[in-house]
Amino acid sequence: MKIKTLFDNSLFEEFMGQALEKFEEHLKNEEIKKGPLEQRMRGAREFAVFLLGRGHRKGERTKGRI
Repeated sequence: MKIKTLFDNSLFEEFMGQALEKFEEHLKNEEIKKGPLEQRMRGAREFAVFLLGRGHRKGERTKGRI
């Protein structure tokens, strides 16, 4: 039986998803306006996807959640 570690992709993906939710809540608590909030979240999601090894290609439109 293999023990899951933080570096197993499924566990890491779950961790990143929770971290993104907390980051978004933090931005809302700081009363960041909607436009800048969305821009920061887009950047955070893109970085999370990059860390998961699924980075986008040059010029590819990036939108959505992990």
